[in-house]
Amino acid sequence: MILYVCSGETDYLQDLTYAGLAETLGKDHVLDFPSRWAYHKEKKHFWNCRNEYPHNLGYVLGVGPVKPHDIQLIVLGSVKPDALESFAEMLEKIRAPWVFLDGGDWAEIGGDFKRTGGQAAFDQFQGLCKKVPPSLIFKRELALGSQDDKIVSFPFSFKKSLIIEGLGEKKHDVLFWAVESSQTRKKAFQILKGKYDCEANGSVPDQKFRKYALKGRKYFEALAQAKISLSFRGEGFDTLRYWEIPACGSLMISETPSIQILENFIDGKSAVFVRPDLSDLTDKIDYFLAHDKEREEIAAAGKKHLLAHHTHLKRAEYFIEKVKEKLKLDLKR
Repeated sequence: MILYVCSGETDYLQDLTYAGLAETLGKDHVLDFPSRWAYHKEKKHFWNCRNEYPHNLGYVLGVGPVKPHDIQLIVLGSVKPDALESFAEMLEKIRAPWVFLDGGDWAEIGGDFKRTGGQAAFDQFQGLCKKVPPSLIFKRELALGSQDDKIVSFPFSFKKSLIIEGLGEKKHDVLFWAVESSQTRKKAFQILKGKYDCEANGSVPDQKFRKYALKGRKYFEALAQAKISLSFRGEGFDTLRYWEIPACGSLMISETPSIQILENFIDGKSAVFVRPDLSDLTDKIDYFLAHDKEREEIAAAGKKHLLAHHTHLKRAEYFIEKVKEKLKLDLKR
C-alpha cells in the first residue's frame, strides 16, 4: 500500500497522480492522508459547480482502504506546507522508503516551499531530506541538461475521462485564454492584439482565473472547436493547457519546451513550436490557418500521441515502473 501524503488544497500534479495511481492500483492500495474529500466525493453537476475543473482532477469512483496496512511506500505529494507537516508526522511513525512529488514551478528541488510556506518550510523540507533522504524525486519542472538518477521528469498529464468527442466544425481561429503570469504570455497578447478572432473569442489580456468566462465543459468545448490554440509558459513552463489542447483536438502552438518531457510532442508532427522570443508566432499561425489539411493532421497526431503517452494513467504506470526499478518495490493491484 502507498501512503499518499497530500495537501488539502488543489494541487494539479498531486491530484492527477493520485487519480492515476488509485485507478491503476485500486483505491484500497492508495491511502490519502489526511483524507482529501475531493478524491472520494463527486459533487452533483461537477462540470458547472464552483469547485469544477481543474479542482476535481483527483476524484476516483470507489471506496478506499478502511485502515492502513503494510505501507510499502510514502509519497510526499505536494510542495505545500500542510502536506509537509503531515509528512513529517508520518515519517516519525512509519518505517518505509519515501519519494517526493515536486509539482512546483521552481526549478530548485522543493523550491516552491519558499513560495507556499516561506523559508521556514523550505528549511524544514531540507532538514527532513538530510535526516531521511528521499529514494526518488518526481520533478515537474526538470531543467534541460539536468542529470541525476534520483530525479526523473514528471510533468502534468490529462485525465482521459474528460475528453469530449464529436463537437463538429471549428468555430474559432486562434484561442489563448491565460493569466499574464509571465513575460512570454504578456508578449503573446501584445502580438495577438487586433489579429485573427482573438478579441471576439475572449483571447485578451487582463484575465483573472476566478473570473474566466469559459470554465469546465464549456472550456473544453471551445478548445475542441478551435483551429489553433496557444500554450505559453506561466510561472513554470508546464501548464495544464499544454496537455488540454492536444486532448481536445486543436492544433497546439507552443514555445519550445525548456524542461525535460519524455515522449514529448514533435515539432511539425504532433505540435508546432515557435522561437522563445515568439518572433515567428504570426508566421506559424498564418501558415496553418491557410493549410487546413496539414493543420488537422498535426492536431490529430497530437491527440493520438497524448493518449498513447500522456494520460494520468500513463503517468501512473511510469511512476510504478520507476519505483520498481529504483526501489525494488513491486506495487501491484
